[in-house]
Amino acid sequence: MKNISIILSAATIIGFSISCTKFDDSVYAVYTEQNFPKTPEQFVALTGPVYTAAQSFFNNNYYDLQQTCTDEVIVPTRGGDWFDGGKWQEMHFHTWTPSSELMRNSWEWGFNAIGSSNLILKMYEPLAESDLKNQTMAEVKTMRAWYYFCMMDAFGNIPIVTTFDQNASAPVQEKRNKVFEFIATELETNLPLLSEEVSSKTYGRPTKWMAHTLLAKLYLNAEVYTGIPQWDKVVEHCNAVINSGKYDLETNYFSMFAPDNGPSSKEPIFSVPFDAQKATGNLLFNKTLHYGHRDTYKLTTNPWNGWCTTPAFFDKFEDEDLRKAQWLYGQQKDSKGGNLIFNGINVILDPYFFPAFDLGAGDNLGRLAGARNVKYAPDPNAVSNNANNDIIIYRYADVLLMKTEAIVRGSTKGNLVEALESINKIRDRAFNSNPSKRFNTASLTLKAIYDERGRELVMEMTRRTDMIRFGTFDDPNLFKGQTDLATERLFPIPTAARISNSNLQQNPGYPN
Repeated sequence: MKNISIILSAATIIGFSISCTKFDDSVYAVYTEQNFPKTPEQFVALTGPVYTAAQSFFNNNYYDLQQTCTDEVIVPTRGGDWFDGGKWQEMHFHTWTPSSELMRNSWEWGFNAIGSSNLILKMYEPLAESDLKNQTMAEVKTMRAWYYFCMMDAFGNIPIVTTFDQNASAPVQEKRNKVFEFIATELETNLPLLSEEVSSKTYGRPTKWMAHTLLAKLYLNAEVYTGIPQWDKVVEHCNAVINSGKYDLETNYFSMFAPDNGPSSKEPIFSVPFDAQKATGNLLFNKTLHYGHRDTYKLTTNPWNGWCTTPAFFDKFEDEDLRKAQWLYGQQKDSKGGNLIFNGINVILDPYFFPAFDLGAGDNLGRLAGARNVKYAPDPNAVSNNANNDIIIYRYADVLLMKTEAIVRGSTKGNLVEALESINKIRDRAFNSNPSKRFNTASLTLKAIYDERGRELVMEMTRRTDMIRFGTFDDPNLFKGQTDLATERLFPIPTAARISNSNLQQNPGYPN
């Protein structure tokens, strides 16, 4: 993370209980018209809790929730390592329950963030009208819409709370289609007030282009969320981003994921900034790397040797695909280029060695199983496991892929020539402009788009939603057999949330 203007002060984060109603409102009592921030920098600083909440999707399990139930990631038990009460096993087998840790933590993360947003908005209400106030409030409302999108995507029927009232009664749930409509209206209403600027000043904050991208994402999944497809709106919002001229594909695919990534990159549309000391929480490379990779990347701590990918997903990458370099497999090397030895064992990672979910103890075989992802490059300057890489939420390549898919699915706002042009820009980058690797009218199928999304967007929290939209989420996956898409397309409402709020009804297929 470099040169960003957002002031992210963890000390100002506001608590928000899972009942969605109870707050400590004393914090804003110190602000009056006389001492309230006046400059753009001061306005941004005050909204810090809205953005620091975003960083918590790593250590509050929302990222884990989205990734570890897909074919992109498996977290096998390695003897005594990574059992963790069986939570990774239930994610792989889709046997999660309302009391599962990842459900509870993800719910609390999302509604804490929504609560922080509501509190900040209440603090702004008494101020005199100004363009600065309106833009700042629009940014907070857009962030709140993103949090609601995350919660709706995961849990479906959820409460909608837009005010801060410590004495309000527990909110009721709204149907998923009503939450969808709320998010769409919030984004479309506030989009004109957002900045068009793309620079270090707006980096990490929602711009018009972030709102367009989120709307495209919302409408891409409209048939799942509401039963009614809206492919034309996907193309309209993708075209708004494309025609802005603000974004382009990076020449080097991996440069935008480096530890020093940031506002200089031309591809990310919305990122969550991280810093090894001031904005902590990016722990991703520790989850994936083998213990011995401490030497490979000159790290200051030992990685945790956990997450890897499934053999079937690994096989989606051709050897000629430059994106295959995000996987570590085969003979591993130390920092001097020699064979990596850890505890006397030559570290040779096997992408296909999965005899069972529990791979057994020892420093060989089981602990060497699985290709490891290093899309976000390991950071030698990480501090206490916290890396500097900013995490990309939305980027231009996804916009091109969404436009392609919407056209192939039937949008009247584009044609097959446009769809091919969009997706082949991504193929050209991945295969060094090899014309034989481009899609044509015969090969551009929905299955091809689905696989290309997997290869391009791996580890970017898109796979679960894609699998549900393409109808593959219930398919067998390594140790997991066929399951039931009709129920598992939604996670259960956490038990703790229902204890706190008796108005919450459980999703279908889960025990009360």
